Amino acid sequence: MLARLPSSRTGVLRSGGRRPVTYLHRPATSKSEVNSMSKIYDAHAYLGNNKGWGAFGLPVPFDGPHWVKYLDYCGFDGVLVAPPGVGAGEDFKPDMDRIADAMKRYPGRFYGFCRLKPRRGKAALEELKRRHGQGFKAVKFNTLDDNYTLADRSLLDPVLETADKLGGMTMYFHTGDRHGATCQPSMVGNMAADFPDMTFMIGHCGYPGWTDQIVPTLLRNPNTVCETAGVFNPFIVQGIIDATSADRVLLGSNGPNSPIEIARLFVQKYLGKLTPAEKAKVAGGNFERWILKIKPAASKRPAASGKGRHA
Repeated sequence: MLARLPSSRTGVLRSGGRRPVTYLHRPATSKSEVNSMSKIYDAHAYLGNNKGWGAFGLPVPFDGPHWVKYLDYCGFDGVLVAPPGVGAGEDFKPDMDRIADAMKRYPGRFYGFCRLKPRRGKAALEELKRRHGQGFKAVKFNTLDDNYTLADRSLLDPVLETADKLGGMTMYFHTGDRHGATCQPSMVGNMAADFPDMTFMIGHCGYPGWTDQIVPTLLRNPNTVCETAGVFNPFIVQGIIDATSADRVLLGSNGPNSPIEIARLFVQKYLGKLTPAEKAKVAGGNFERWILKIKPAASKRPAASGKGRHA
């Protein structure tokens, strides 16, 4: 049964006796809504101390105890979270510690992005090893964090090689946007081709500006997937699925910068061409397969009846 937040009449979340947080204003997601898509996971969100979140009523820091209420309220089973912020001046370690704490306190609800700055060389590799040891499931790259390009393989390959040896981590790359020339989906594909045993996730489907590279990259590299954060455009997402398959797209939200429930509703109600089974893959099945490394259950074949054509 889904947990309801305090003050459910108004849909208001309260934080430590401070003024009400007015981010959510309606009854919690119904059980029937959630069950229609089985497990639901968010493949791209943020947890930490982003002071800007206070401007629209969120507690700061927005950490594990706050996030788990949010997940329950919106009908999500789990979330993959990164430290918020962007830029060379950011120190992501304190928020990665918060993520590690959330993973420990709420097992199975939180999974961590290790957000790295590859120009830090050996220090970046040591941080990667540390977070892998804590159970982080993915590495997040944003070229704005360290002023680089994904084409700089001399910079990125040491990180990729280390992650490949450690095993079990998905490589996530922010793509698209105003700095999209430095982080194109095709560049992610080039790396994926050289590291076939790792999963490479193309953030934001290359949106905006580089979505035309998504389908060729996915078709060329079977170890690549994409996620939908910020891409509330059914023409783009449905087009990717039509050209590849529903196995290659994961639900993402950018939460809490964007309401995570919008991402769920987008898959559930605005990709009407998808079958229930395909929606279930995008909403959570693909997360289990590509991030958690849970193998899909084999389809059961009906037992032979002995009444075939040649019986």
